[in-house]
Amino acid sequence: MVNIDREGALLDRQQLETFATVVQHKHFRRAAAALNISPGAVSQRIKALEESVGAMLLMREPTIVPTQAGDAILRYIMAVRLLEYDALQRIKPDRFPPMDFAIAVNADSLATWFEPVAWQLARQHVSLEIIVDDQDHTLTSLARGDVKGCISTQRQPLPGFVAEFVGGMRYRCVAPPEFAGRHFANGFMLADALKVTAILFNRKDALHDSFLKSFFGVAVGKYVKHYFPSPGALLNGILNGLGYGLVPAMQADPLIASGQLVDLAPEQSLVVDLYWHHWESEPPPAAKISQLVMAHARHCLVQGYCSDESVSGHAKCG
Repeated sequence: MVNIDREGALLDRQQLETFATVVQHKHFRRAAAALNISPGAVSQRIKALEESVGAMLLMREPTIVPTQAGDAILRYIMAVRLLEYDALQRIKPDRFPPMDFAIAVNADSLATWFEPVAWQLARQHVSLEIIVDDQDHTLTSLARGDVKGCISTQRQPLPGFVAEFVGGMRYRCVAPPEFAGRHFANGFMLADALKVTAILFNRKDALHDSFLKSFFGVAVGKYVKHYFPSPGALLNGILNGLGYGLVPAMQADPLIASGQLVDLAPEQSLVVDLYWHHWESEPPPAAKISQLVMAHARHCLVQGYCSDESVSGHAKCG
C-alpha cells in the first residue's frame, strides 16, 4: 500500500518524475542521461521516494521493473501528468505542446478498424505512440507502465484498471482460387492442412493453431509455415500464392467478393474477443480517448458475441 510520508507532505514531484523515467528506460544510467543528472542523483531520489512511501518500488534483478507498490506510484504520476495537462490546456490552450499518450494494440486492429482512431487522436492535440504486439501480449505493456491503455484478448483487468468488451474480430481462412484448387481440391482436409504452407504473423501468433484445433477437433501445432510480421505482407503473401492463412474479415471479404480469394472454410470463421483496458478512475483527457476507442471499435467489430468459454480462452469459431 502507498502512503503519504510521515510528515504528511505530498509526494515529491521531482522524485516521482525520476522514478517514471527509470521505469521508462529500465536502467539507472539511461534515466540519468535522459534527466541530465548523475546516476548517483537518480539512486538518491529513488531511495528518498521509497522511504516516503514506505515500500520498495523497483525490482532491480534481472531487469528493472516496478513492484506492486511501484505500479501504483507509476499510475499515480501518469494520472498527475494528465490532470496537470488538462488543467493547463483549459487555461491557455495554445501554449502547451501535445499530450503524450501511448497505446498498445495488435497489428490486425491497427491495419483495420483502429487506424481511423489513430488519425482522430493525432488531430486532437495528442502526441500518439502506438506499440504493436500480439493481441494476447499487449496487456504486458500496460502492466509495465509503457502505455496508458491497450487492446487485448485478456478479459481479466490489472489492479486499478477495467477491461471493457468492445467486440469480436472475425477472421477467415483464405487462399487464392488457383492455390485452393491445387492444394485443397477435396476441400479443407487435415492431411492437406498439415502439408500445405500456412502464413502466420509471428511466433506469438496462436490464431492459426486455435482455428485448426476448432475446425478439426484435434490440437495441431506441427505444420509448414511462413512468418510475415506485417498484416499487409501476410495478406500479399497469400494473394501471391505463397500459402494460405487467417485474414481479418474486414480485409478478406472484399477480396472474396472480387474473386481474388476464396474462403477455405466458409461454414466456420474465427472470432477473437477484444477488450479495451484502461484506468478505473481516468483523468478527463484519458477518458475522452477511451470513449473514442470504444465507440469506434463497437461500430466496426462483431457485437453480441462475447464468449464465456472459447478457443484458447480468447477466440471462438462460428
